[in-house]
Amino acid sequence: MAPILATRGLSKRFGGVVATEDVTVEVEDGELRCIIGPNGAGKSTLFALLCGLERPDSGQILLKGTDATHLQSFHRVRLGMGLTFQTNRAYHNLTIRQNLDTPLRVARSDRPEDAEERFRYALEHFDLDPSSSALARHLPHHQLQWLEIAMALAGGPDVLLLDEPTAGMSSGETTKTAAVLQHLNAAGLTIIVIEHDIAFVREVAQSVTVLHQGRVFAEGTVEDIVAHAEVRKIYLGRA
Repeated sequence: MAPILATRGLSKRFGGVVATEDVTVEVEDGELRCIIGPNGAGKSTLFALLCGLERPDSGQILLKGTDATHLQSFHRVRLGMGLTFQTNRAYHNLTIRQNLDTPLRVARSDRPEDAEERFRYALEHFDLDPSSSALARHLPHHQLQWLEIAMALAGGPDVLLLDEPTAGMSSGETTKTAAVLQHLNAAGLTIIVIEHDIAFVREVAQSVTVLHQGRVFAEGTVEDIVAHAEVRKIYLGRA
């Protein structure tokens, strides 16, 4: 079976700086993959390439078997990609209801049958009232992050890309986020998380890709990666 999302030799430079180089990654349908690495490893650039915010200098991106390398972000969303960003992009001056209604109005026509169940599950466990007239800007940080995840789920994605979804959250909020993502994945949603919090990665990941200096440095299970001496040296700062 073809991977739901794959890159082939993906490279991106900014002037003389190599951000990603020859990155080849395959994510299978139904997988929960975390992509980790130290600062400057190329995680943010890879995310920007995957979601269409940047264009690669070389290489290919395949989404559900379709060449998405040069597609704009909204075309990728229509193909089944859901996105959340490190900088929250919910509409802060709109109500919770309006924020959730907006993606529902433009949801894919081929939205999966179980997409509504996943969306409702996230609302319930993130304590978000879809009829609320409260402005998004009045939500605490963690719920604002959860609102953005719910907005991405409203469109009925086949694969959900999350860029540091628990940044700034307490340990309890992080654990709750992990539990919801694990449930969504068990319900059939493919999830890819760009992350630096190794404790969160150990909670949720089925498989891990480690980036270092723009390249894929290692791949494997969480246990494989945590026990990898060279990964510990570059990522955890100790041999």
